[in-house]
Amino acid sequence: MVKILLTLFALALILGQTNAVSQCGTDVAPKLISCFSFLLGRATSPSQDCCVGLQGLAKTTITSQSGRKDICMCIRTATQTFAFDYTKVVKLPQLCNYTSAISIEPNLDCSKII
Repeated sequence: MVKILLTLFALALILGQTNAVSQCGTDVAPKLISCFSFLLGRATSPSQDCCVGLQGLAKTTITSQSGRKDICMCIRTATQTFAFDYTKVVKLPQLCNYTSAISIEPNLDCSKII
């Protein structure tokens, strides 16, 4: 069931962001997929792969404003598509030492990304 959800998530991101500088399906989704067990409430803490992926995503956001907005849209799509435990969504950046111009939160406003 989890594999089906992850496949659907990746497909939705690819189809929804085909013209993006940072491709959801190839750049963002692989970095976030390992976080799903935690975000869906199946794990008590994020995996090391999850945190490494988030830190890699943070490095990607440094490159350009359009890239940051594209990544923001991918994260927003994921938080709106899946039944994530929002208390875990809010805790994830701190648990993984994620600092970036893009916050990870339930109601992410990508129009404010600079």
